[in-house]
Amino acid sequence: MKPQYQTTSSGPPARRNPRVFYGWYIVAASTIHGFLSFGIFQIGLSVFIKDIRDTFGWSLTAISLGFSLKQFETGILGPAGGYLVDRFGPRITGIFGTVIMTIGLLIFANMHSIQEFFISAMVIALGQGMGAGMAFTAPIMFWFRRKRGLASSIAAMGRGWGYVLALPITFLLVHFGWRESAFIVAITYAVIGIPSALVLRRQPEPYGYLPDGMPIPPPSSHQPDTQQHHENDSDFTVGQALHTRSFWLLLVANLLFSFTGQANHVHLINHLRTTGFAPQSAALVVTIYGIVQVLGRPIAGIVGDRMGRHRLYMISNILMGVGWVAIAFVTPSNWMWTISLYYLTYGLGQGAHAVIQQTIVADFFGPRRYATLRGIVNLISVLGGVLGPLSTGIMFDAFGSYRTPFMLMAPISATGALVVLLAGKPKLAGVPATAKV
Repeated sequence: MKPQYQTTSSGPPARRNPRVFYGWYIVAASTIHGFLSFGIFQIGLSVFIKDIRDTFGWSLTAISLGFSLKQFETGILGPAGGYLVDRFGPRITGIFGTVIMTIGLLIFANMHSIQEFFISAMVIALGQGMGAGMAFTAPIMFWFRRKRGLASSIAAMGRGWGYVLALPITFLLVHFGWRESAFIVAITYAVIGIPSALVLRRQPEPYGYLPDGMPIPPPSSHQPDTQQHHENDSDFTVGQALHTRSFWLLLVANLLFSFTGQANHVHLINHLRTTGFAPQSAALVVTIYGIVQVLGRPIAGIVGDRMGRHRLYMISNILMGVGWVAIAFVTPSNWMWTISLYYLTYGLGQGAHAVIQQTIVADFFGPRRYATLRGIVNLISVLGGVLGPLSTGIMFDAFGSYRTPFMLMAPISATGALVVLLAGKPKLAGVPATAKV
């Protein structure tokens, strides 16, 4: 018997019984894009900090302000970007965001003033805030439910591998200079990122599947139709989610993480270089950190699916708090134990957090308005993303060291565990709920 096909308006004909569930192709696209986006725009740009300071003589506070401006605009645009993903689908918004971010990086490569640096940050933020980030994570919430943690962890592996990009970017920097390196990176991002966005599909039902690859029963079985499966009445609307205590506590937890996490992304390499590490050595530390992330994230996804993603979310915050203490005291003479402890605590904790923070909103409120709700979370938590790197830069200029600001990050990270505990347990983490709570 020949395979059955279903033609949809959103893509090519879909086979009902393929060897590989199409959702995994979406996960692969998200993994590739996460590798490039995180590796270039979160980690890679920080590689250029010292060289930019040497070229222009700008203070670290001024440079940190540019990174904070990027984070601020990304958060401000979060709700609009989430709405656009929900409204127009991930492919269109993913392509649009990727093109805009490429333009921003090209501006960065050709800047000659602090104003142009700020403009490049704003253009990059426009692309990321209007779709390049959310477009690659939102579809996974639709295509997976029981295996949501595993799927998200595989996608998060891409972001973990992104740390490894610090090494080739540093190689380009040493051999070609920072302008030429930024140009090469921009073109590479566009050439790979745009095809990745073309793989994206909004949801599985038009292709004849339920989440996790389960086939939709034929109409004769008297099962609910595709629309009913997707629009499960347990999924929250935006208004319903905003009226729950859990949503606002999750928002506070994300606020605390964004404060500390962005400070780590922006200042870690510069911290290592100012304490005496050579550029290649600092990049190698970050590269190995990325490998720890890659190895830990799929394990976190499996463990989270089994022990509870909510519980693992709390543990991750505590581990990151310990990791801040370790890295605050790192020097070239004690690197073995301080960096090892940093990998085992902050590395594994941040790896688990990267997986769970993508699923937790869907676990609490369902996937139907996931992108919009995540956009709102990003909007409010942008305060932490702005203040974290900026305050760290200010304290570095004041004290001449990162030790004090990094020590302050430890209790802030650990407090996230208490906040998540107070949010309660999610009700939509694995199977459809029959009523809202």
